[in-house]
Amino acid sequence: MSRASGLKMSDGKFVMIAIAGIIAAFAILLVVVSGGGVRHVQIFLPEKTENTLAFREVDGKTALVGIKGIAQVNPTMIMRTGDYALELTVINEDDRPHMLYIDGVGVSTKVLRPGETDVISFQSPGEAVYNYYDYMDDSREPLGQIRAVKVTAFD
Repeated sequence: MSRASGLKMSDGKFVMIAIAGIIAAFAILLVVVSGGGVRHVQIFLPEKTENTLAFREVDGKTALVGIKGIAQVNPTMIMRTGDYALELTVINEDDRPHMLYIDGVGVSTKVLRPGETDVISFQSPGEAVYNYYDYMDDSREPLGQIRAVKVTAFD
């Protein structure tokens, strides 16, 4: 009888250890899942600023007019540094070709014929001021600026 009761006692211990192990594994699984360790998509998508601009003739000169996001002529655009992108949708509403070129990052639209649209996007690794131009304009004078600023938490 002692032999039979000894087997039952060790079986009972084994069952208790197995149950404790399963509960611990389940708790670890809950911690990993709730902490975002098994998501199939990013929770925090990269931030981007979107503006829509149009080439137009204003007072006899080529201008870039803000349509969506910023409603000014040749606006000074503000963007964040780091992983934050500035996305520009550029439309040619003029009767001659234009090409937006952003100096300092080497980003430009394709040559836009009247009625065409292009989308460009870029990031700034640090604080900077970028001039933008109509590359098809012979004057090579900047139309405006893009300012990349570092944004930090308020203490």
